[in-house]
Amino acid sequence: MSGTLAHAVQLSQQMLVAAHAQAWDTVTALDAERDPLLLGAHAPDAATRAQLAQILACNRELEAHVARARDAVAVQWQHENTRLQAIAAYAPQA
Repeated sequence: MSGTLAHAVQLSQQMLVAAHAQAWDTVTALDAERDPLLLGAHAPDAATRAQLAQILACNRELEAHVARARDAVAVQWQHENTRLQAIAAYAPQA
């Protein structure tokens, strides 16, 4: 089992925990730490494939968290934009 990929798996799992907590700065920092670990050469064996599968599974879950957070922010922005338009409609015109 590759120590480098094992560390990347741990970082991926930590990224999921941070995403659950909506700690996006932490997710970003962990991703920056993880990226170089993934770029190196790795043995083409079953252990490596298993670790990469774990990382990919974490990535899919992270993508789902990010998509939900993005959608929530978009809805929040739309509500605020609608509110501001309503206020502007009734504001005195100069």
